[in-house]
Amino acid sequence: MNAVERTFQGVIACRGYRRTWAFPVEVADLLKRETDGMTVLHLFGGRAGWGLRLDADRATRPDVVGNSFWPPFRCASFDAVICDPPYAMTDSNGAWVQCVGVAGCLARKKVWWFSTDQMGTGFHGLHARRWWAVIVSPRAPLRYLVEMDRLRHPSACHPIPRKGERQFAPALKKYDWRSRMEQDDLPFAGAA
Repeated sequence: MNAVERTFQGVIACRGYRRTWAFPVEVADLLKRETDGMTVLHLFGGRAGWGLRLDADRATRPDVVGNSFWPPFRCASFDAVICDPPYAMTDSNGAWVQCVGVAGCLARKKVWWFSTDQMGTGFHGLHARRWWAVIVSPRAPLRYLVEMDRLRHPSACHPIPRKGERQFAPALKKYDWRSRMEQDDLPFAGAA
């Protein structure tokens, strides 16, 4: 039995989920239960119902408006970090997976990944402990909910260009997310 088979916990079938930029109730309940008593950061999590919420979209009313690739927090600032990147961006050649390295930097104990992108069993100093296949609706793509233990600090706190590249892919460039919003005079943490 390989690591993927050993760590599989089952299928979570969501009932009545509507696209609201929030977790399905079944996923939210599991995450709340598993992170109870921990300090939690949500990357891309403006609509989460608990923990500290970092999001670039001011309309979601996050606690901190900022870039999830360049968050304004120190290493090991939270017990758990939850990554729930936007699903419309999955065509970015895995750019959203880079936020897992940032999450590994910020977390002291756990990183949770909820996405349509598949995940390996270990990278960025993280090791998959458990995972679930999540079906949010009959017509939606399968999503993965992965719990990873933080074993060590990642080799780099933030994504770095690969050997031979001079700069990041456009989705990973460090920039002021206010340029993507209607109001550019709002309070902002972590400006470039």
